[in-house]
Amino acid sequence: MGTPAVVQEVQIDARTLTPSGRPLFGWIAVGLCGALGMVITGSRVGSVPGQGQWWFTIPHGGAPFISLAFYVSTAVFIVAWLGLGRVALAGGLSVKWAWVVLVAWGLPFLVGPPLFSRDLYSYVAQGVIAHHGLNPYKVGPDVLGPGQLLSSVASVWRHTTSPYGPLFVALSKLVAAAAGRSLVVQVIAFRILELIGVGLVMVSLPRLARHLGTDPGVALWLGALSPLALFSFVSSGHNDALMAGLLVAGVTLALEGRLLWGLALCALAATVKLPAAAAVIFLLVNYVVGTDIAKRWRVAAEGVAISLLVFVGVTLASGYGWTWLGPTALKIPTELRVLATPSVSLGVFVFHVLHPLGLPIGRSATVTVVQTICEVAAVSAIVWLLFTIRRHEVVRSLGIALILIVVGSPTLWPWYLMWGLVLLAATTAQRSRALAVVAALAMLVVGPSGSPRLLGSMYIVMTVAVVAVTVWLVRAGRWRSVVGEYVS
Repeated sequence: MGTPAVVQEVQIDARTLTPSGRPLFGWIAVGLCGALGMVITGSRVGSVPGQGQWWFTIPHGGAPFISLAFYVSTAVFIVAWLGLGRVALAGGLSVKWAWVVLVAWGLPFLVGPPLFSRDLYSYVAQGVIAHHGLNPYKVGPDVLGPGQLLSSVASVWRHTTSPYGPLFVALSKLVAAAAGRSLVVQVIAFRILELIGVGLVMVSLPRLARHLGTDPGVALWLGALSPLALFSFVSSGHNDALMAGLLVAGVTLALEGRLLWGLALCALAATVKLPAAAAVIFLLVNYVVGTDIAKRWRVAAEGVAISLLVFVGVTLASGYGWTWLGPTALKIPTELRVLATPSVSLGVFVFHVLHPLGLPIGRSATVTVVQTICEVAAVSAIVWLLFTIRRHEVVRSLGIALILIVVGSPTLWPWYLMWGLVLLAATTAQRSRALAVVAALAMLVVGPSGSPRLLGSMYIVMTVAVVAVTVWLVRAGRWRSVVGEYVS
């Protein structure tokens, strides 16, 4: 008889306590030191509240040294994560120990100052607006008037209405009401809300990995414990954590045979951020094309009905109307053009190539045209993935589709990449070096205070990178290995 799964799990954990398993503890300790260094120095160089400071801080002075210390700490943390990856890839990271890593590395980010983004302050402002009886889809943070909260919100979003779904707006109202007036407490409260999403990822991702025949420990290492995941979901507190958690839970339930429950959770994820609706489409198409004709229309009708029921129910329950699906709200995320977005960099590059030739073109118009081309290309690729869904594994197809939505969209922030990466972490692509590089370094295109780092002539670097990746994918049909069985 074979060894029971429970006994095998115990044996794996026992090995981590032996001398051969010491690297696991060592990397956890190194990562904790890196995280502590980041939050301590981040109290000066991070996304600290305007007109004030975090609940702890270090003395003023020596700004260049503090910035250097922040990035050294970040490098230490990334090295620790890569070291943990070696343990995970060797089969030495169990789900239980992944939870230990999450607590050890996540706690400093939970109580420390926001890093790499000021979006948490926007969430707080929208929650306060809703708590005051106003509609966040109709008024922006500037309606709150001058003060610490408004000065903490990124200047580009102070006059902007909420671009998020009604579930998140309703939850923001509850959190703002419960957290009181302290901005620090409000920020931590919103992080705790996002921990619900992190928890769903930690619980669902191993189940999804087992269903797909991959390593649960590696899935958690890449999809929940990476620098990109912890910086985005915990430190920056982005609502992408809640969206991703509901998304992974929904996909897992659907593949385990509870399709309607899975679709309901995916639809719920879309009421946080709309791109999650792609999961509803992919799961439905995958199930319908694999079902006999007699059941096909019934399954499709039930799936569409449950998804619409969730959409309508959450929208009506929130009480803010259907503005969140209007053209104004959908356009908000695309208003800010940053060079980290491939289509923006390509557009700027094309402009600088064509303008010296005397062509009567403007930079903004050129970028718009290139963005449109990229959007069409992304949509075409996603449609192709849908039409060929039975040839490929649905989770991989959905993960790639979400990445295409991000890369082909007018605005790309690094945390958007987690939409697809968290799903791909459960597939055979979990051992991809390319995904590991993204998970380790993507957040560094943003500074600790939340300002983009790719400025000035950096569009050239981004353009070269995009062209190189495109050539690599097209050459010798490598794109087929990405969509199919990934070999790295």
